[in-house]
Amino acid sequence: MNRFPLFRSLVAYLAVAVTAIAADRPNIVWITSEDNSPDYLGPYGNPHANTPTLDRLAAEGVVYEHAYANAAVCGPARTVLITGTYPYTFGGEHMRSQVPMPKNMKIYPQYLREAGYYTTNNSKQDYNIDQNTPGWDESSRNAHWKNRPEGKPFFAIFNTNLTHESCLHPIRHTVEANVPLDKIRVPAYLPDTATVRERISAYYTRINEMDSYMGNRIKELEDAGLLEDTIIFYYSDHGGIMPRSKRFIYDSGTHVPLIVRVPEKWAHLMPHKAGSRAEEIVGFVDFAPTLLSLAGADIPVHMQGRAFLGEKRSPAPQYAYTFRARADERIDFKRGVTDGKFNYIRNYLAYLPTGQRVDYLWDNPATPEWERLFREGKTNAAQSAFFQPAPLEELFDLEKDPDEVNNLANDPAYRDVLLRMREANHKHILDTFDTGFIPESLLVEWTRSSGKIPFNISRDRDQYPLMKILNMADALLDKGESALPDLVKGLRDPHPVVQYWALVNCLVLKTEDEQALRLINARTRSPVAANRIAAAEHLARIGKKDPRPVLNDVLLNSPNVMARLHAINAMDHVRAGYPYNQRVLKTSQSLWPSNAKELSAAPWMGRYKAYDVRVMEFMEKGH
Repeated sequence: MNRFPLFRSLVAYLAVAVTAIAADRPNIVWITSEDNSPDYLGPYGNPHANTPTLDRLAAEGVVYEHAYANAAVCGPARTVLITGTYPYTFGGEHMRSQVPMPKNMKIYPQYLREAGYYTTNNSKQDYNIDQNTPGWDESSRNAHWKNRPEGKPFFAIFNTNLTHESCLHPIRHTVEANVPLDKIRVPAYLPDTATVRERISAYYTRINEMDSYMGNRIKELEDAGLLEDTIIFYYSDHGGIMPRSKRFIYDSGTHVPLIVRVPEKWAHLMPHKAGSRAEEIVGFVDFAPTLLSLAGADIPVHMQGRAFLGEKRSPAPQYAYTFRARADERIDFKRGVTDGKFNYIRNYLAYLPTGQRVDYLWDNPATPEWERLFREGKTNAAQSAFFQPAPLEELFDLEKDPDEVNNLANDPAYRDVLLRMREANHKHILDTFDTGFIPESLLVEWTRSSGKIPFNISRDRDQYPLMKILNMADALLDKGESALPDLVKGLRDPHPVVQYWALVNCLVLKTEDEQALRLINARTRSPVAANRIAAAEHLARIGKKDPRPVLNDVLLNSPNVMARLHAINAMDHVRAGYPYNQRVLKTSQSLWPSNAKELSAAPWMGRYKAYDVRVMEFMEKGH
């Protein structure tokens, strides 16, 4: 006897309704590879790439010519993807900083779940936010769209690290070269050696393996009869794989492949025809809004990108914006602007070389060989630039100079382009409340002492007067030495971040002006560690004062891990004139929290104490 006919009818109705809703929305699959620049792949014209899956995807989909990772290293790049915002909006631009987000911000899989999607990630996260931020139905090596409840539309990521830079590290992998070495094209910024050619040739082997991995993921959809119900994205997490690509905001580090296949039934969501090539600018900041647009969900107001597919698509921007902050153990600060034809880079720490040593990068044998040739005077100007102090600005014509070795920043013929892109960078910094001008150690200190998250700090005009800070950071542009009176004024300013940028610009100028030096010497006693360190490093670089008392004090007495990392970086910069003390380094290492309880009480440290340890170990090896 059917005791609940009305209930059973209702259940049946709801089941049919859910299935109908699912049928009205596309499934979406992202297949991502790591460390791939487009010019190494078949769909982008490389004659050596064996990529039949990508070739098929390009023939059936749309190839984007101007897609950009807003950062050139995995953590920050993925932070852009997962939030749909520029990480420096909320302090998350530094590699694996684990920064707290505003409470009103959710990661995009949470918005998709609220829209009725089953969301899976297989399996890399590596965001610069709390890795446990809710959003995924499953994030693991077993996560798969096949595990979804019946009738639910799904969003799934599959990430392969087959082409990760570590595949070219002999200490980790052995990969056979598969392209004759005499057929390899060596970028103009690298020395043309057998080692470089062999590493590039080996890379093609892994590209072919990556393509096979992609083919398997697509075959799963075909076998399940879901290929024509599913929108597929292929992209790389940033550029790569040889030195001066990954981690650096040259085109080789930020320009990524992007191919999107939209089935015929969803063709109205794609503004370009299958088999075509799209010229519009697309950045990672646009990916989350685009997902929500395809899913028919609302796009949150805090997302700073735009939808480039779906019913909420909006016009393409003029520029993509890129950034570099601390990358692993090395402190840096760069911002970039590209329109696909020109690439502009603003190097804010222009007393440092672009090619600061990072242990992981130096595990590729091409990198130490390149450095050795430079030190032996066997590299040309284009190949030497990586190891020399970076200029304040770089500007490259990507059509005439795809390897970006001819800096046009001081060329009068390109002055209008330079000023246009400089202004775009300036406006973007102000529009996004860019937190990157706050030294990371000070941002940590402010967060701890005030209880405010970086997002809120950046919007407090008294605590963070960004326009005033930016003007000091840009004081040298078009002025050089004539900006010294402005720097002296900045050294006297009561605001610690204004002081910091006055100190940085003094480092760039290598100034020995007596008035400036008196003020710089006074800043070695600043209560702000970043300013003490910058002042001590300046005096050391011009041979005026031993920096070790200041740097040792930070290393031995500061509980702030990022201050200690800053100090060890500075110590490494000046070690030729002021040899380090092994006892101090060993003692500093011993100060790290020793157990999980201590680490959990200091979330900014997390598990990343390895950063200053890496630099110390590098110094101990006598490099």
